[in-house]
Amino acid sequence: MVQRFCFFLLFSSSLLAAGSFSLDQISSSFPSKGFEDEVEFWKEIFTEYGDREVLIHDQNDVRLIYEVVRFAKGVRDDDVEYKRQHKELEKREKQWQQLFEEIRRYGSDSEKLTGKHKKIIRLLESHGYSPSSQLLRELGRNIRSQRGIKEKFREGLIRSGQYLSKIETIFQAHGLPTELALLPHVESSFDYGAYSKRGAAGIWQFIRGTGRRYMKINRSVDERLDPLKSSEAAARLFRENYDTLESWPLAVTAFNHGTNGMARAKRSVGADMGKIIQEYQSRSFGFASKNFYVEFLAAVSVARNYSDYFGPLEFASPRLYDTLSLKRSHRLSHFTQIQGLTEEILRDYNPHIMADVWQRSKILPAGLEIHLPHGQGETIAAVLETVPAASGPILVADNGAMGYRVQDGDTLLVIANRVGSSVSTLQLANNLSNPDRIYPGQFLLVSEASARPTQYRVRPGDTLIEIAIKFDTSLRQLQSMNLIDDPHLIFLGQVLLIP
Repeated sequence: MVQRFCFFLLFSSSLLAAGSFSLDQISSSFPSKGFEDEVEFWKEIFTEYGDREVLIHDQNDVRLIYEVVRFAKGVRDDDVEYKRQHKELEKREKQWQQLFEEIRRYGSDSEKLTGKHKKIIRLLESHGYSPSSQLLRELGRNIRSQRGIKEKFREGLIRSGQYLSKIETIFQAHGLPTELALLPHVESSFDYGAYSKRGAAGIWQFIRGTGRRYMKINRSVDERLDPLKSSEAAARLFRENYDTLESWPLAVTAFNHGTNGMARAKRSVGADMGKIIQEYQSRSFGFASKNFYVEFLAAVSVARNYSDYFGPLEFASPRLYDTLSLKRSHRLSHFTQIQGLTEEILRDYNPHIMADVWQRSKILPAGLEIHLPHGQGETIAAVLETVPAASGPILVADNGAMGYRVQDGDTLLVIANRVGSSVSTLQLANNLSNPDRIYPGQFLLVSEASARPTQYRVRPGDTLIEIAIKFDTSLRQLQSMNLIDDPHLIFLGQVLLIP
């Protein structure tokens, strides 16, 4: 079946000429009263300060900006420079902490105070603070650094042109405010291939566990990287958040802090977002969660008024494509032999297809949805009807697990070399105590060579908790990755994905 995704609206409501939008226009859903200072802070981070500039400020009262550190170089794609600057910023933060401690120790009217000390006192007093000993101790602990992302935000605005109109349409279909479609400016700057250090992926930065509730994630495909599939998932999650929390500020924050986390906050201090930020105490409810809603408000304001900050922008053209759902497995070569269709083009249109497919199996499994250049879907589908289904020793299961069918003359070493693994990894994944005991026709799970396999076949006597301990993971992670509700319900021969 071929589906065509066309964007008839050349510009979404979020890409119209800016300059007339106010957050007051959306206050019924997204109140901003009481958050003016925080919104202004993040607007400056998004539009005034770039990659070379870092603000040293108070984490609870962002009006208190102590210093703007300006470096000679940026840190994007430069880990060495990032580490160097990180050390410098840690040093600067300690210096400011020391200044606060000296004011506290000397007294705010002491003759020992220098110009820097007095500058801090003037700043505090200008914002209504009386520099008591307790306050100075607290403020000294609250110092943090925030780098500007002006260039990154501008690039995200341009990139958003590819899919934003369709994302807004998806959100409208779910009865959601279309402003929510702008949240990727906060999450990823609309970087369609974004990965975080904690494993979040795509423009919505779904972690694997949450993503599996709504999308297909396995060794062949990760739909978190499909902008529209992940946006459909985001819409469903927003709807669930709102239905549970009955507040858009809480539903937005739950996208970062979790629905259960915000439900606990609501039970603790009530549904007022400002009160939650000020009063709710939780180890996991830190600076990122407290600022998530106001960052969203700032991003909406900047995106709707982009020309006020960045001038005229030429947005990326809407991405048009056809989607083909494969009825059976096909070799990659079945596609690349079609005139005008290269592996490079397929990769560009299909960021959700994993490296295992491109680099190892070269097989596109049945059921996979593959995106093709607009207008070519039906032609390519007709060509594929004339070629045989993929066959051979390397196989891909529906759940993305990759396997190998043992051939005459194979040894485990030959198989390991062929699939890019190791003998010990294959033994562990397939419960093979003797590497010489394999036979033609046997199906082996394939894992890349590593300290442990990425898949495991349940053997007699196994329990899920024992498997979790064996692979140094948690029972909850193992259940989440394999969509297991009851940890006691596993069966002999079941293939488990290992976190």
